[in-house]
Amino acid sequence: QINVLQAKKKFEILDAMLSFMHAQYTFFQQGYSLLHELDPYMKKLATELDQLVIDSAVEKREMEHKHALIQQRVISFYLQDFSYDDSKVEFNVDAPNGVVMEGYLFKRASNAFKTWNRRWFSIQNSQLVYQKKLKDVLTVVVEDLRLCTVKPCEDIERRFCFEVVSPTKSCMLQADSEKLRQAWIQAVQASIASAYRESPDSYYIE
Repeated sequence: QINVLQAKKKFEILDAMLSFMHAQYTFFQQGYSLLHELDPYMKKLATELDQLVIDSAVEKREMEHKHALIQQRVISFYLQDFSYDDSKVEFNVDAPNGVVMEGYLFKRASNAFKTWNRRWFSIQNSQLVYQKKLKDVLTVVVEDLRLCTVKPCEDIERRFCFEVVSPTKSCMLQADSEKLRQAWIQAVQASIASAYRESPDSYYIE
């Protein structure tokens, strides 16, 4: 009986091994079939991936080009004070049209955000005014320059700034260059002096 049992175990072990091998064959066969069905999709995905790599390289090159242009503009902006012609910074207190000086300046807003906006400023009729666009209605910043003082501002985050101070408010402005800042300061001072000279004595008394 012991011999019979030992012989029987040999057959059972062999049968179990054969069943295991069949199970392994079936598993890998099914895996191969499944991946074989996915082969066209994987090839399509690989083609799309190649195109994505090309598009990404093109986009990167375009962004680098834009970044280089922005750097050039920034450099040009910071160097533009060396390229202004002196004729562009002249002012005339005796101009026939009454406009002593005009040009673009950045104005700091009086709100909590302290944003800077570029406006077309002019000095005329003893007033400091600006327009958002050339054809817009004039906005008066300072009604009477005789009551104002003007001074350059260095302790600020921007360059070429100056401040026009009146009894009721102050206006922080930024020019595009040091030459323009000095010209605007001199224009305001000259306008103040000219307005005092032209005013009759009765106006001072009043």
